[in-house]
Amino acid sequence: MKQSIASDAVKLTTSKFITLLISLVTAMLLSRFRTLEEYGTYSQIMLVISLTTTIFMLGLPNSINYFLARTEDPIERNRFLSVYYTFSTILSFIAGLVLVISAPLIVRYFDNALIKNFIYVLAIYPWARIIQSSIDNVLIVYKKTNHLMAFRIINSIFLLLIIIIVEAFNWGFAMYMALFIVVEAVFAVIVYILVKNIAGNIKIYFDKTLIRTIMNFSLPIGLASVVGTLKTELDKLVIAGFYDTESLAIYTNAAREMPVNIIASSITAVLMPQMVKMLKRNEKVEAVNLWGNATLFSYVIICFFATGLFVYAPEVMSLLYSDKYISGAPVFRVYALVLLFRSTYFGMVLNSIGKTKIILNCSVIALVLNFVLNFIFYYMFGFIGPAIATLVATLGSAMYLLWSTSKTIKIPFVRIFPWKTILYITMINILFGFAFAVIKQVIPLEVKYGEVLESVSLGLIWGVLYLLVTYKFLKNKWDVLNE
Repeated sequence: MKQSIASDAVKLTTSKFITLLISLVTAMLLSRFRTLEEYGTYSQIMLVISLTTTIFMLGLPNSINYFLARTEDPIERNRFLSVYYTFSTILSFIAGLVLVISAPLIVRYFDNALIKNFIYVLAIYPWARIIQSSIDNVLIVYKKTNHLMAFRIINSIFLLLIIIIVEAFNWGFAMYMALFIVVEAVFAVIVYILVKNIAGNIKIYFDKTLIRTIMNFSLPIGLASVVGTLKTELDKLVIAGFYDTESLAIYTNAAREMPVNIIASSITAVLMPQMVKMLKRNEKVEAVNLWGNATLFSYVIICFFATGLFVYAPEVMSLLYSDKYISGAPVFRVYALVLLFRSTYFGMVLNSIGKTKIILNCSVIALVLNFVLNFIFYYMFGFIGPAIATLVATLGSAMYLLWSTSKTIKIPFVRIFPWKTILYITMINILFGFAFAVIKQVIPLEVKYGEVLESVSLGLIWGVLYLLVTYKFLKNKWDVLNE
């Protein structure tokens, strides 16, 4: 466990940090080089593809961790992977066909005729996205995290390069979209090759019995993912319905979650197979304690970044996306608070013991709540309203999952999560945030250095002081994970 959680988490965090950093730079360049209409069109296309692929993936990527981690038999693993890739490929082609057929409706909803020029993106990208979504889980189970690091980093570099090339040759938005699809399609093919080389005899194989078994596990998670994605993207759909393409471009960047949850997602990825094994052995208390320590480690880091992003939101928006997006700063602040709930996967235990229907029920409740609140808060608060609805629904979802986990494994609610320590960490960050907000107002560094450089400088000082305060705590949690 020492290597599988701590060491693998470091590797995954490193690769995800580099990948998300490149992805952020990509969004920055697109925001600056493309007009609001073009970036808004790109956002609309990605929005509908995200919703569609989530529906057609049916939670299948989650089944990889569960089924591969439960057996060491290479024959059984090969059989599962053969069925998985055959079935998911068929589903991805159907997803693309559905989007192509639905193109007139998509154009009408967004009131954007420019989308008609990119029908091929709607046809091909769902396949590339669905196939690529599997590689993380496969390589983690086979303990090939170095391969995963290389795959994700190289993929991100190529996506960044095509922006630079398009701008260097002044080729325009249409050429960028064409090259984007080519790169993503090539990397989807590479996924097939990687899995075949690592796992062995992978072939086209369709086993109805195994598919039924996989679906019994993954379908509730898949439906939960669909509902969760709808909950996440619902605010953008509402904004797209009430505002123009340019406004959606601003909201999309403002609602883009910063890549600070990579630590939690990396730990979750390598922790899940261990949780499955521990809970299978009925080591409930030990599993919950391990989960709690992992959560606290990631929360200390995420809470710092969330607070900093909240305090210096206008400067961050200007630095990342240029001044033409700065009107989205209030939305950006709300999403900085949403980051606090990305410190862990609240359905970790329920997923590990196969109680996926509870996760589905939670997602449905959260979606209904978010749907109702989106419209209520939109009419109450305007442009920022849907973002507030997402925050409230996310809070409700987390509480429901924790309560259900407590009830299912019969551990008291007060012990299912490290509440006191979470509150203590939060209060420390609030004090830091308030202090540095006051310092920014009192010390007029912006007169000489500008608002952005002032905020960056103060943020670095803030980070050093915070690290000094939390270093022993972080080291302690890291040592626990290593044990």
